[in-house]
Amino acid sequence: MVKAHSISSVERGVAPVLFARPEGFPPAGTDRPGMFASTPYPATRQKRAELPDYFPQSTPSSPRALPMPIEAPPTAGLVHAYLIDADDESRAALHKLLSGRANMVVRAYRTRAAFLASADMLDDGCVILSDEGADKGDIETGALLDFIRHARESRRFACVLLASGQQLRLAIDAMKAGAGDCLLMPHAAEDLPCVVDDALAMVSVAQAESAASAEARHQIERLTARERDVLHGLLHGKSNKMIALDLGISPRTVEIYRSHLMDKLGTHSLSETLKVAFAAGMS
Repeated sequence: MVKAHSISSVERGVAPVLFARPEGFPPAGTDRPGMFASTPYPATRQKRAELPDYFPQSTPSSPRALPMPIEAPPTAGLVHAYLIDADDESRAALHKLLSGRANMVVRAYRTRAAFLASADMLDDGCVILSDEGADKGDIETGALLDFIRHARESRRFACVLLASGQQLRLAIDAMKAGAGDCLLMPHAAEDLPCVVDDALAMVSVAQAESAASAEARHQIERLTARERDVLHGLLHGKSNKMIALDLGISPRTVEIYRSHLMDKLGTHSLSETLKVAFAAGMS
């Protein structure tokens, strides 16, 4: 209980105390636990000393220093680039240019044959083809375009061609064959990292489309022969009556087949049904 001071204490010349210390409260200046302690506990000092190094200690200039953020593991989100260049100096320079990114793994090869020998074991990614210093047998145009075409069809790799300014025709043919892009060297070297990013995005899109196509084909395989006949009619824009006439069945039977095939495909409208059919490669 707090004891109030009487006026008589003022009359005696004693300075009044407006708030007396509660009974049982330790006298001032005594070391004690809790937020009122005049000095930290020895245990507190011990714990502070045991803090890991990545928790910075407070300094006069930064009284509330915060822990530094923990970076993601270096293996997270890796992308892969494969450089094919027969010229050692050019290959080393391009490798250095691409290796500046922490999440990119770059492997270099002297020839396309060396790359193809290990392609089945490689991760999907971007293939950079350079004609600098390549021998005539390796840079033969027909073989180069076939390589680009097969890479596109695999949906695992996207090709970027690095050509000289005198090979504009080759660059055009490479784009027609399916190359993701073509850079005229050496002036466009600084654009290579961005072009590689675009090529990697193309690989991701192609793989997503491939997965959707495979799922659609699996769904179509569940249809009976007659349900596929009805679906072909729908693909050609025919009505139920026209399909019935073509198949020699009643329009009501066509409606039943149509309902069954939509149930199997998991679709709820004609547009959804046609989308699955197109994804499966039906025409």
